[in-house]
Amino acid sequence: MKSIAIVTDSMKKNNRPSNVGIIIKNNINEILADTVNINNYYIDTLNSNNKINEDLIIIMARSRAFKIKNYVNDKNNIIVANRTFLKSSIEQLSSIPENTDVLVVNDNIETVLESVSTLYSIGVKHINLIPFENGKDYHHINYAISPSEPEFIPNYIENIFNLEDRVIDIPTMLLIINHLEINTKQIQQNLYNYYQKIYSTNYAIRENYDALLTRTEELDYLLDLSHDGILLTDTNGKIIIANKKFKEIFNIYSTIKDQFLHNVINEIDFKASYSHDFYEDLITFKKKYINFEKKDIIHFDKKVKMYFNFQEVTYIKKLEQNLSQKLRQKGHIARYEFKDIISESKEMKKIIKIANKIAKTDLTVLITGESGTGKEVLAQAIHNASSRKNQPFIAINGAAIPENLLESELFGYERGSFTGASKAGKKGLFEKANNGTIFLDEIGDMPNHLQSKLLRVLQEQQIAPIGSENIIDIDVRVIAATNKNPMEMIKNGNFRKDLFYRLNVFSLELPPLRDRKSDIQILLNHFTNNKFKCSEKCSILLKNYDWPGNIRELNNVAKYVTTLAETSEINADSLPSYLVSEISNLQENNKNNINEFSIINELFNEDLTYQILKTIKFLNEIKKTAGRKHILESLRNRDIKITENYLRKSLKTFEKENFIVIKKGRSGSYITETGDKYLLKTNM
Repeated sequence: MKSIAIVTDSMKKNNRPSNVGIIIKNNINEILADTVNINNYYIDTLNSNNKINEDLIIIMARSRAFKIKNYVNDKNNIIVANRTFLKSSIEQLSSIPENTDVLVVNDNIETVLESVSTLYSIGVKHINLIPFENGKDYHHINYAISPSEPEFIPNYIENIFNLEDRVIDIPTMLLIINHLEINTKQIQQNLYNYYQKIYSTNYAIRENYDALLTRTEELDYLLDLSHDGILLTDTNGKIIIANKKFKEIFNIYSTIKDQFLHNVINEIDFKASYSHDFYEDLITFKKKYINFEKKDIIHFDKKVKMYFNFQEVTYIKKLEQNLSQKLRQKGHIARYEFKDIISESKEMKKIIKIANKIAKTDLTVLITGESGTGKEVLAQAIHNASSRKNQPFIAINGAAIPENLLESELFGYERGSFTGASKAGKKGLFEKANNGTIFLDEIGDMPNHLQSKLLRVLQEQQIAPIGSENIIDIDVRVIAATNKNPMEMIKNGNFRKDLFYRLNVFSLELPPLRDRKSDIQILLNHFTNNKFKCSEKCSILLKNYDWPGNIRELNNVAKYVTTLAETSEINADSLPSYLVSEISNLQENNKNNINEFSIINELFNEDLTYQILKTIKFLNEIKKTAGRKHILESLRNRDIKITENYLRKSLKTFEKENFIVIKKGRSGSYITETGDKYLLKTNM
């Protein structure tokens, strides 16, 4: 630890303890804290047995250097401390009227003149400073100031200002720090805080130091923001600057400033790079692979410093992956997760469960289903549940892009590949989706020659841009979707069989909304933010509509209702006219074709049939098993008494006529679309 000696005149001053040395010691401790040892010496107590061996010796005036020269081993360690005042002390002087004569008082003329000089140099110029001399009469003066020596002020002066003790100024503090070579970030912060409290004796120093400290703080902050380890050394490898990331890469937890790089990390031969203007190498450190670059910093044709840059290879790989983040700004992201898929349907829950497992793999997925069933939503959910979730998700609709543009969109092209091509060339969507997922919607509409090229991409994970002889390696997961039957397309020659089997690693078929009757009300509530309630009749009507546009169509109906509904209840008048017309035609057809259910009515009492089917539907809706026991119990609770044998016979006939589906085991019965139609007809 470095040491400082503070030498003042005497332990006592005018028969009382002198505190100058203690004040100076406190000033230095405020900046250097625990980094130095500070000892106080007094000239009047020095003797031949005293030797001042500290690394730095501070005196209050040049004349004192002569007095202590015989007690100092190295006279080059002596510096004279210049002092200034605290801002809080000087600010009180602003209350003194301009051009007023003000007496400056201290214990001797030397310190008086020092105080006058300091006050003028820090800008106290609105008053006339009069140095105090013993024996003179100052009755004509009404104001006096003194740095902690107010007892020397003549008692006839009315207005007294105590400026308190003078403190070390900034240039002296900088001289101390540079001499001891112990500048740290904490010391810089302490120095800045100290600087805010005192007046500088030089305006230029004050302004420049303020800017320098601010700039240094900003530079340190920027360096610590870097994901690279950054190091600056002198030409011998002595460390000047080391940022936080450098210490993190090399597991350093202590201060390394002013140490030699080759000593701090002796496992690596850094000295081999010192003699090169530019040096690059791949190094290993504690199982880390690190890309290392060194460059000389030249000033006026002379090498003055060395700059080192360190990047972990794992970070470089991650950086390469995240180059595609620009795509996220263009909307190439997956917004939906599995939690966003709203359904009470057993079939959908099963699909979501399977899809969640599939997401953990990188294998290709083929999603089939009618338009509007949510194929892209499911694809996005798979992406967001995968390890690629922070990478691009790019969707392209094969039916929406002209055939002559589709190939260049998918695979990109080199500059000048064809007339109208961009001079800079263009990256294809496969390349942009690198490390992420590409969703190929309506793949059944892709032309045959592109199907062949896509097959090669899936097999080799490589692409060749149009007009290029270069092959580009990619790492892309493919999720494809179609609203057509792949097997029929293969039979018709519109879809390559080998591509189908390459895509069909995992197949997910989304059911149409008409087969998810229990989801209609839930989805409608979701799309309308639960602001509306369906009337009972309206609910029945919506469930018996075929929904050819599926969930997309239901969403459009929700928007229509939200915009135009005048009450919180949705009824037939709240629905779009086309939908009401379709439902009316359905009701009319049911009335005209009442014989559709004649076999049931002949075999069973129509009212009992209605009650049994209604009970099954109710049990289905509340998620309770619709077995014979629960059906009989529910009927008897409503005073409808039938035998178990009659119920068994009824259920078998209902199943035969497709009114219900009886599942194996204890799953019970489930109402079908035909059963729903019967209930609707009977209820009218």
